[in-house]
Amino acid sequence: MEWFDNLAVGIYAIDEQHKTLTGRIKVLVAAIKNNVCKYIIEDVINFLEGYSAVCLSAEERYMQIFRYPGYNLHKEQHDSFIADVHQLKKELLNLDSSEEHASYYLSVETNRVMVDWTRNHILNADKTLGAFLRVKMFFGNK
Repeated sequence: MEWFDNLAVGIYAIDEQHKTLTGRIKVLVAAIKNNVCKYIIEDVINFLEGYSAVCLSAEERYMQIFRYPGYNLHKEQHDSFIADVHQLKKELLNLDSSEEHASYYLSVETNRVMVDWTRNHILNADKTLGAFLRVKMFFGNK
């Protein structure tokens, strides 16, 4: 997955985090295509844990500071993504390294979670949040 301007929400810090995420998706897809995903899947899932802890909590702080009316729904979506990441981590920890294609299937599932998150959350919920924050940040609480 490539970063395209249509993914931008217009808040620099959030957009930079999203760029990093799409970069990881691109690396994972290349690893899957080149049949070397077993070497990076742990790193990708660890990245997702950090991303969900740092980046999503930063968005939530923005929403709280500026009293975003869609906070509860947005937070639920974050919580769902965090649960998905925890499930991926659980699968990673239980990965049977003797099974030839285990890391491949986990990599494909991880990629699906990341792409779905980008398509369903970033392009919809985060775009709406970005529009709200731009008004609040640049024009105040009017």
